[in-house]
Amino acid sequence: GYGEGAAGIGAKADRDINISPGSPIIMGSLDKEIIRRVIKQHLAQIRYCYEKELVRAPGLFGKVGTQFTIAANGMVQSASVTETTLKNSEVERCITAKIRTWKFPKPKGGGIVIVKYPFIFKTSG
Repeated sequence: GYGEGAAGIGAKADRDINISPGSPIIMGSLDKEIIRRVIKQHLAQIRYCYEKELVRAPGLFGKVGTQFTIAANGMVQSASVTETTLKNSEVERCITAKIRTWKFPKPKGGGIVIVKYPFIFKTSG
């Protein structure tokens, strides 16, 4: 049935919400593990984007592919949604707005880093 298999992964909330971060695709000189760690530190923000729409649309689930650019100073200079099966513009707008506030370590040797990162949203129960 539904809701089995992925339960218990990640932090517990009132409802079992799984945000499965995919694997980052990185163009530029910043370590993948560093990028993954910064994204993990901000997962609560991404969860918030999803949870506030989940109240209005209880069956909401899907994948949101994002792409963002980290500037030479470590700040995110742009973020966009590259693909979505979630198809919820409120969640997508919220995600890109949150990503734009994130700060990463400065890329080695300057330059920018482009990151493609998928978030998978689903509830169980």
